[in-house]
Amino acid sequence: MSNVKTSMQVMELFPTPVFVVQTQGMDNQELARQIYAIRDEETAAGIADKTGLSNNGGFRSYDLLQRKGFEPLKQLVLAILNERLVNGNWFAEPEVLEAQFGAMWGVINGKGHANSTHNHPGGWISGVYYPQVPAAIERAGSLSFRDPILARTFTRSFYRNVQAEVASVLPEVGKLIMFPSWCEHHVGPNLTDEERIAISFNINHASAR
Repeated sequence: MSNVKTSMQVMELFPTPVFVVQTQGMDNQELARQIYAIRDEETAAGIADKTGLSNNGGFRSYDLLQRKGFEPLKQLVLAILNERLVNGNWFAEPEVLEAQFGAMWGVINGKGHANSTHNHPGGWISGVYYPQVPAAIERAGSLSFRDPILARTFTRSFYRNVQAEVASVLPEVGKLIMFPSWCEHHVGPNLTDEERIAISFNINHASAR
């Protein structure tokens, strides 16, 4: 082999990108205040129970897209998508427009509350932003993604980055996570005495404009 020359190309086929962005400058206290106010509003109206969705306890709001208080968050999401992800950076799709938001909702998970495994049918890119997270973030309930390629469960010895069927991301205040809407994920239980607030959203494909 000493006289044999070789060249190698590594083709990392069928990747599943998860984009984790740590942000600064959002008014997280105001976002949390609004989610609490919406919880109180929906509770008073008798429409706070969302049994049958992915929530295992906790609160999930109705759609927030028409509420003006969440406009700064929508603009942040659009800026990151358009500056870093589309137009050939990660996706071939053109500029993402605000009209492509399909839904946005708030989630409050207290102690023991979690979200079961699910995906977001009909969406293109989904995401979550955390305006409030318990101090013990490692016990606050991670966002966990399941490997979508089931054949890889036969062996993990070939992969240097993830040696398991599930990969998790810790919640942190100001963290924005975006991922393909088809990717199955769940949220672990909040094991602290503090409440964690998340704002989730779906972005529709450009063809849905």
